[in-house]
Order: sequence, then C-alpha cells, then structure tokens
Amino acid sequence: SAIFEENAVRDDEVFQLAISDLSLNDDILQSEKITHSIKLVEANNPFQAVQEDGQL
Repeated sequence: SAIFEENAVRDDEVFQLAISDLSLNDDILQSEKITHSIKLVEANNPFQAVQEDGQL
C-alpha cells in the first residue's frame, strides 16, 4: 500500500510538471500571437505609415 502511494505521489509530480510545461508553452504561444498581430496591425495601418513618413 505504501509503495502504491509513493507511486501515486510521483505520478502526480510528473503530472504537475507536465501541466506547468504546457502552460509555459501556452504563455509563449500567446505572446508570439500578440507580437504577430501587432506586426499585422502596423503593416496594415495607414496612419502608422503616415507617421513614419513624417519622421523622415
């Protein structure tokens, strides 16, 4: 019974690690999406283009 409980605890630790890895990956994906969408907005934003021309 004690061995079974130890294995259950270890499995739970592995499971927690896997979940934290997944959420870390999700955070990275979210920030990638955000930077990507900002680039898209800037590329398609005529006002932004006008501002950049004005600075030259």
